[in-house]
Amino acid sequence: MKRIIVSAIAVVLIAMSFASCYDPLSATNQKSTNASDATTSGESEKAKAKKVKAEDYEKTFEGLYDYMKDSGFITVDENKSNVVKMNVKLIGAEKGYKYTMGNIRIELYAFNLKGENKTRDKILDSVKKDGTYTIYSQVIPAYLTDDGKFMMIYANPDVREGDTTSDAYLNMQKAVKAFKKF
Repeated sequence: MKRIIVSAIAVVLIAMSFASCYDPLSATNQKSTNASDATTSGESEKAKAKKVKAEDYEKTFEGLYDYMKDSGFITVDENKSNVVKMNVKLIGAEKGYKYTMGNIRIELYAFNLKGENKTRDKILDSVKKDGTYTIYSQVIPAYLTDDGKFMMIYANPDVREGDTTSDAYLNMQKAVKAFKKF
């Protein structure tokens, strides 16, 4: 019985990892996504010592990336093997990348809010209302900046439902709080 439960949990976790906007048939997603370990303690010490303010960054996708990286939530390997360009058309975004650091997966998306885009509007409305959106029959928790221009997906299998005290959960909350300040 325990094996069945463990197998079911494993299937759900695997399905959730593939439920993002990753398009395996896209040529831009053919590179390896094997992640390196999370930041070394020296790097995270530097990030903590440096006061990072969202106001100091340009309100662009690149600015968001720099802000999250400087805050210590995103790291990129030298050969960028832990970065995947996402198929943003699936959610109506303009830009999107997935960053994998050990167990942690952070996806950042930028939306052009001008003009008509039914896909974008459906996704953003759902995230504003429920904090989730559905793609490939999977419900994906997501976070928006106040202006709705940027979206973040934060996934860590170490964060369990109902857990509000683990280090994994507390780190997730710090990342979400920092993201929302942007």
